[in-house]
Amino acid sequence: MFGEKRYRLRIDDKIVGYKRVMSESYEFYSRNGLWWSGHQLYYKQIDEYSGLKDRNNQHLYELDIVEYRIDTGIERKGVILWNTKDKCFCIKDLEDTGYLPICVDDVYLFSSKDLKFHSYLFINPEIMERLGIKDE
Repeated sequence: MFGEKRYRLRIDDKIVGYKRVMSESYEFYSRNGLWWSGHQLYYKQIDEYSGLKDRNNQHLYELDIVEYRIDTGIERKGVILWNTKDKCFCIKDLEDTGYLPICVDDVYLFSSKDLKFHSYLFINPEIMERLGIKDE
């Protein structure tokens, strides 16, 4: 079974559109996330959808900086990253060394009300450098 996959398309720090893959043979593109067609867009970087939306119903992609809350109720900031070792999306806290998985055994550990989009990591090179992250 093939589920829908979503991507954000960029040229460096400029978002140029979005891509939806509905099956192995159906891909759709949109410049604004509203109107979709089969016309492919030119892009250099692609950011995968994490499977989460924030409290404003905005899709959250890798390299998004989010404000999030965990059990303590304290709001923190972190960046959504793909953890290649554990093969899952996680939130890397901007002030801590740890990673928090977004999903464990197909159970999401964050709800939309606990997440709020803040910014893009790819427009914050000083944070990328501090975290040792390269935008490829």
